[in-house]
Amino acid sequence: MGAVATLERTDSKVDTRRIDAARAAAVVALGNAYLPHEVEQPGGAPPLLLCWAGRIARAYDKLATAREDARRRGSKDDPAVKAIEAAIRKLEASYTAAASAAEDAASTWAALATAAGQSIDPASIYPPACTCDGCKTAALWHDHNEARGKYSDALYALLAPEPSARPPLFQMLEDFTKSEQDRDRFWAAMKGLYASAKGYDAACKAAGVQANWRMAMAPWVANLAWR
Repeated sequence: MGAVATLERTDSKVDTRRIDAARAAAVVALGNAYLPHEVEQPGGAPPLLLCWAGRIARAYDKLATAREDARRRGSKDDPAVKAIEAAIRKLEASYTAAASAAEDAASTWAALATAAGQSIDPASIYPPACTCDGCKTAALWHDHNEARGKYSDALYALLAPEPSARPPLFQMLEDFTKSEQDRDRFWAAMKGLYASAKGYDAACKAAGVQANWRMAMAPWVANLAWR
């Protein structure tokens, strides 16, 4: 009986060591995938701390600039654009590989711990949300695009919600003098449009770009460029 108890204790220690080792490996792999790391810069500039997603976001920013520059110069197959596109493909492949390895490591730890009867919080080994410069810029892009989308939706709700539908704004103007309720409906619509426009303007200022009010009226074009 004593031998059985000793064996069980030994097995328990082995399981604990395996689980601890798997957890440590998962933490390292998750850090490699989602935490910032030093990225060498050209021209002897100090390295930047960027995560994979942040590097990709910055690369897309550079690509947008290069495409705009190529468009102004009339260069269709611009070598700078092609070089950045190739670099982005490599970055995305590296990020995918790192994230896949990290998620596999996290799953291995969770499976070992669960099999051993341990109660775990899978999210506990993940690093906090990244705040590197690339991720901050990506967040601004997201907020900018969201705000532009809300402004476009507000415009189209008033002017052209459906291809064959009469613009609601026309009806509101025709009904404006009919009743207080009709006037309230008109002013509510104007306040909603103003609020969405104000939000778009603020998001552009936060992102450091010039608001493009005409492009916001054509979202299918706006989605092709970050403006």
